[in-house]
Amino acid sequence: MVSMIVFGLFFTGLWFGAHYYLWRRLRGPLHPESRWRGVVTWAVVGHIVLVTATMSMRSMPRVEPIYTIAQWTSYVAMGFFSLLLILMIFKDVAEWLTRRLGAFRKTESTEVSGPAALPADPSRRLFMSSSLNAAVVGGAAVASKWGMYEALRLPDVVEVGVPFEGLPASLEGFRIVQISDVHVGPTVRRGHVQAIVDRVRELQPDAIVITGDLIEGMVDRIWKDVEPIFDLRAPHGVFYCTGNHEYYWDAPGWCKALEEQGIVVLNNAHALIEHQGGRVLMAGCTDFSASRHDPDAVSDPQGAREGAPEHDVSVLLAHQPKSIHQAAAAGYDLQLSGHTHGGQMWPWNLIIGWFHPYAVGLAREARTWIYVSRGTCYWGPPMRIGAPAEITQIELLAGAPDRAYRRRRRDRG
Repeated sequence: MVSMIVFGLFFTGLWFGAHYYLWRRLRGPLHPESRWRGVVTWAVVGHIVLVTATMSMRSMPRVEPIYTIAQWTSYVAMGFFSLLLILMIFKDVAEWLTRRLGAFRKTESTEVSGPAALPADPSRRLFMSSSLNAAVVGGAAVASKWGMYEALRLPDVVEVGVPFEGLPASLEGFRIVQISDVHVGPTVRRGHVQAIVDRVRELQPDAIVITGDLIEGMVDRIWKDVEPIFDLRAPHGVFYCTGNHEYYWDAPGWCKALEEQGIVVLNNAHALIEHQGGRVLMAGCTDFSASRHDPDAVSDPQGAREGAPEHDVSVLLAHQPKSIHQAAAAGYDLQLSGHTHGGQMWPWNLIIGWFHPYAVGLAREARTWIYVSRGTCYWGPPMRIGAPAEITQIELLAGAPDRAYRRRRRDRG
């Protein structure tokens, strides 16, 4: 409880501090009589009020179209604000470095040639600063537009080949389609979910897996938007493991609802797939951090395969890549994960690897392969920059590791 309070206070301070920083940086260079000073103030205050009000609406009965308009406005503004903040920080750092370099050169010039030149005109400096601020705002707007386009279009299919030595011929070419981090909720609605389901079914996989963070709301509030998921079909079934976000929105309730719709929920459990004489052990564990929310939901990759029958290849569904160490120790052949979103937006896509043992794509730890999906939708702002969403098609191959491949299929508009 204490740690939650401390985190809450820290986050609140960071939230208001970021707004104050932007307010100062955008308003400062403007002329005292400029009407844009008032626009900046109202924009910053309005963003705080809008986001706070929208978050409060999540626990209230949904009233349309007010709910949808508020959610979209809030999350788009949140994405724009985050990009604006990052670009402003970069601009300020660049300005500071330029001034320091200029002062250094000026000092050297004075030592060589005598008295310093007259100081720069303050009004010119303010004009330049205002112009750069305008460029930053424009850049954030353009990036936001591009990010929305990338996030809202139907994801590409990423084809991944994973080789296993000794894989029986009957399992060569066995295909598993993975979707992850769909986050059905405030802005990911039924129409987009249906388009994803239709695309998955077109691929005609042998099995389908959902590696967590499927939802972003309570069962009774977003059921209609989730319903298309229940149309997923594959000869050997649809399998699911929980992500961290399920535990924010009644994970037991969602697991029960999914099971009732025919989806196989693998919470520290396994199922055996028999395919033309070959056998695939499909196991799944609860989210790596599940025990923080439910002491009885400790993630247990080893326990997920206890009592498993003989099989030719074992697959673990584990939402977070951090489960790979336990998966490798337990002797799994392949772990399928999501969670990272590949960073989702610049510049986080450049540093996401600092926080996870494997952040994107196909890798191997000891004898265990791991594939980390960038996710099928998005979380929070409906934007993706430098980290495109994906529907992943995993193909089992026989042979040495050098047969592995990963390629993005671009066959849609």
